[in-house]
Amino acid sequence: MESLSASLPKTFNVAAHFLELNLAENRADKVAFYARDAAYSYGQVHQAVRRSARLLSNLGLEREQRLAILLPDTPEFVFAFWGAIWAGIIPVPINTACSVAEIQYILQNSRAKVLLTTQAWQTTLSPLQSPSLQHVLTVDGAQSFITQLEQQDDSLAWVETDREEPAFWLYTSGSTGHPKGVVHLHQSMVICADAYGKAVLNLREDDIVYSVAKMPFAYGLGNTLYMPMAVGASSVLSDAVNAFDVIADIHTYRPTVFFGIPGVYAGMLALHDLEPLDPASLRLCVSAAEQLPKTLWSQWRDRYGLEICEGIGTTELLHIFLSNRPGECRPGSSGRPIPGYDVQVVDAQGLPTAPGEIGALQVTGESLMLGYWNRLQATREALYGFTMRTGDQYLRDADGYFWFMGRNNDFFKVNGMWVSPFEIEDVLLQHESVLDAAIVPEFATDETLTQIVAYVSLKVGFQASPSLEKNLCQWVKTHLSHFKAPRRIHFLDQLPRTSTGKVHRKALSQKALSQHKACIPDAILFPENRI
Repeated sequence: MESLSASLPKTFNVAAHFLELNLAENRADKVAFYARDAAYSYGQVHQAVRRSARLLSNLGLEREQRLAILLPDTPEFVFAFWGAIWAGIIPVPINTACSVAEIQYILQNSRAKVLLTTQAWQTTLSPLQSPSLQHVLTVDGAQSFITQLEQQDDSLAWVETDREEPAFWLYTSGSTGHPKGVVHLHQSMVICADAYGKAVLNLREDDIVYSVAKMPFAYGLGNTLYMPMAVGASSVLSDAVNAFDVIADIHTYRPTVFFGIPGVYAGMLALHDLEPLDPASLRLCVSAAEQLPKTLWSQWRDRYGLEICEGIGTTELLHIFLSNRPGECRPGSSGRPIPGYDVQVVDAQGLPTAPGEIGALQVTGESLMLGYWNRLQATREALYGFTMRTGDQYLRDADGYFWFMGRNNDFFKVNGMWVSPFEIEDVLLQHESVLDAAIVPEFATDETLTQIVAYVSLKVGFQASPSLEKNLCQWVKTHLSHFKAPRRIHFLDQLPRTSTGKVHRKALSQKALSQHKACIPDAILFPENRI
């Protein structure tokens, strides 16, 4: 297959590419983004981006210096992100779900000179502990970002960057250690938009796209920002924080393409009797970020008549590289490689495994990051030329579909037998009372005494009790080998999640360890606060 990057001109600015493409296609008056009660055309976005580039340049930001963006999905985020790239400046989105300590670390680590945020966040972060930071812009207040944009001219030409030059950074979720700055190139977004958005999802100009994942997250950045712009579609900029909000947004904006995550699909299903979803506008549903249980896939299809096209991607490869196709979904699988990506399951010697054998997942593709910022050792350990070891355990079946078996550190042994938490979680989710579930090991001093611990949140109308715990354990025993039944079940209001929406297994493992050390008996825990 011809290299996608080689088809791009050597002098290439990705902001100019997407913005001027849509003007050339006579879409100046077409809606690019919906936000609250407003709509922004491609022409308005183009003008705001150029004014943003001028404002950032006037503040002293020079080529390759960093602009930190700490905002929810808003028009200001869009204008600043593209405006920075237009001017050759590096935007660094920061997830608003990050902790204050993580945000302070990212500001220091990236050496951002300007921060765009809200007044509330500015107060929360005060004092800002980054010696490189020179200016803080806010989207509210008398001198808001939009007010300042209105005072700028829009005549600044785009900087003639190279297609292989860094364009933007994304920070990993940091579930283990500090977040890592992932450096991506100008060409990377075009590669992902062509290989996945166009070739797999068949995104088109008349689509309205809605993404639960936010733009500082690699999944959300592609869903909301550059993949719709690659075809002239419209996107919804939402500040939804729960399933109620998501359902309300779908009813308001009538999107045709919905990018969700497993927890949100589960939440929407659980609300059916209270706040039923009208799915009439949707033609395509997608899931990523973490494994979608087969049970949820089946419940969604049975309830709404829609498949969920599950896929997997990483921040390092920018977006999805394995995906199910519409009409060809295999529930529980991550699908097949998308065009332009070589995906293999390999053994400990790096040799491809036979179909049905579990091994390490490695991916080769042109959207691969340049590397981790100031993390040479981590970069060397992750990359082999254009290939990356993802840290996931997979198997490939005889038909070329890939099946997620867990992260390298998700598997554990009970009585000398390997246990995958995902098959137990899927069985628990089939119970009428269970909304969400996570399985973690509780390690004793002797590995043979390792126990299975379940953390469960319940649907509305069900109450935690010793009898329900016993019922759930028996439920697992009737569907799986008895040794896979949880030793204990802890009921939580909701499961802890990382800033990118994944179940925070490390936090649950630490909680299980602390409970074990405290010699908590086999009783149900009722936490006072959500974790």
